[in-house]
Amino acid sequence: MQHLKIRDDTEGAARCELAALYRLAAHYGWTDVTSTHISARLPDEPDTYLLNSHDLMFDEITASNLSKISFSGEMLSQGRTLNLAGHVIHSAVLNARPEINYVIHSHTRAGIAVSAMPDGLLPLSQHAGFVLGTLSSHAYQDPTAADDECELLARDLGPNYAMLLQNHGLLAVGRTAVEAFTYHYYLEMACKVQVDILGATDRPIRITDQAMRALNDWGSPENGPQGEFQWPALLRLLERKCPEYRT
Repeated sequence: MQHLKIRDDTEGAARCELAALYRLAAHYGWTDVTSTHISARLPDEPDTYLLNSHDLMFDEITASNLSKISFSGEMLSQGRTLNLAGHVIHSAVLNARPEINYVIHSHTRAGIAVSAMPDGLLPLSQHAGFVLGTLSSHAYQDPTAADDECELLARDLGPNYAMLLQNHGLLAVGRTAVEAFTYHYYLEMACKVQVDILGATDRPIRITDQAMRALNDWGSPENGPQGEFQWPALLRLLERKCPEYRT
């Protein structure tokens, strides 16, 4: 696969930040072989976005081997493999939410488990409180087979920044790369904690409504973009672990 020379411009910056998200997803164990996907809107090309090539593991992704795709589904990068389900999901969200620039979709074990629970995510942890104020849910459909999937996905996400895809996994969005990372991180941690708690007791202690209001305010998009203080530390982690992600 031919590598592009990364330019020092807005596309180059978007490529580096998106590649960082893929490497962080690999580091935190959010991968599903070559499936699942993370996207970035290209600021100077409003009808175009970046996505992973479907034949690459997340720890192989670099700034230069990301795919450029039009919102209509045209692959604009030579030698790349389109993930059709990924295109459906990401184009739907980016089209519906012009303020959103990054979208993360995962199939984590805990995320799928909680997405299949009748009551979804419960107020059992601080992590849950961070996302519950901006969390929605979407009924399962095969993204590649349902003609109305884009419309329903955008409708169900609404103005929120996180979503449970029932029987499927997690979705998180952000105005910045680190904001999308932060909402996915808290949502995934909340799901892990919930699975642990419900595996140990059927009478969990729930956070009170009063305390939950404060947590919802802490995680509100209105107080963001979220995660800005953590982003330099996360990038330092990648510089120590896999600096080639920027190439």
